[in-house]
Amino acid sequence: MKQNLFIFSNSILRKKDNTLLIESNPDKEPAYEADIDLQEPDVIIPPPTDSEYSSKKFIPADNIESIFTFGDIRFNTRFLSIASNYGILIHSFNYYGKYIGSFLPVSSINSGSIAILQVNFYNDYEKRLKLASAFVKGAALNSVANLLYYKYRNIELEEEIDNINLLINSLDSSLSIGELMGIEGNIKAIYYKSWKKIFKKEIEFTKRVKRPPDNMINCLISYGNAVLYGVCLNEIYRTGLLPSIGFLHSPGENRLPLSFDLAEIFKPVIVDKTIFKLVNKDLLDENDFFLREGIFTMKNNIKKVFIENLENRLKSTIINEKLKRSTSYRTIIRLECHKLINHLKDKEEFKPFYNKP
Repeated sequence: MKQNLFIFSNSILRKKDNTLLIESNPDKEPAYEADIDLQEPDVIIPPPTDSEYSSKKFIPADNIESIFTFGDIRFNTRFLSIASNYGILIHSFNYYGKYIGSFLPVSSINSGSIAILQVNFYNDYEKRLKLASAFVKGAALNSVANLLYYKYRNIELEEEIDNINLLINSLDSSLSIGELMGIEGNIKAIYYKSWKKIFKKEIEFTKRVKRPPDNMINCLISYGNAVLYGVCLNEIYRTGLLPSIGFLHSPGENRLPLSFDLAEIFKPVIVDKTIFKLVNKDLLDENDFFLREGIFTMKNNIKKVFIENLENRLKSTIINEKLKRSTSYRTIIRLECHKLINHLKDKEEFKPFYNKP
């Protein structure tokens, strides 16, 4: 199975035959003193092949699904050519994990008919509203599933679960996208406030703050969500959907709203579960974060710990009731895209993935 490649150091990406060559960039110093020593390219997943030079790492192109970069990266058209030939998507983020943009290779499966279906569905407000409601409901149900998991382990979360379920029941009567997003905001406020009960130690976190993240937990959420948007974009691209036409999130300049829509369903399943594990198993703490220019961010070694655990979560499997076999969460995201396509074709109602507690 192809894997994602994450690059945290300032690097130069080159083509070497059918191999990706990653070199450290001697012209660029590590961004901040809080970073670990980056004398060689700092990459994870999959492990690079051995090289006689510590400043170079070679990775077979056919092993790579996509590349996520978080440092100053240089590459040329020859590198983009091999990425295109092997269908490798490249997602770029700045030092703080803010999404910059993506390189999407020419695809043989992009379908004009699917794009037309998306546009027609978007322009039919009643159909769009129902589909947008499904994305919000999926996110809310998976949030409740997380709370139920901890309720079954004797954490008092009954009030929060009941209040979120009341809001879920009100989704079907929403008359506008704005009203839906208002309900979504109320659900998330209750959900995030409950996290202090889930954490086994005292953590500073009471509400979601995005721009910029103001503490360790908000930093983890923002960073994890950004990576998940890239993962969802991969699957949207592979299935021929148009990422620029969303239903809950409106199309706009420099945005890929369908990846935001899809990610809503999986944030509680992938990102939040990873955060709970890392905090409760003491795999990170507030000393692993620092404030720079008013923004909380992670040291590079903790970024690697977080990404490795996020990837492990995506690779983990559950029994798919429809397929009757074990299926990874990454595959489930792709199946969700196929479900959406069938819904756009009026073949089946879109019922969002629900991760049973």
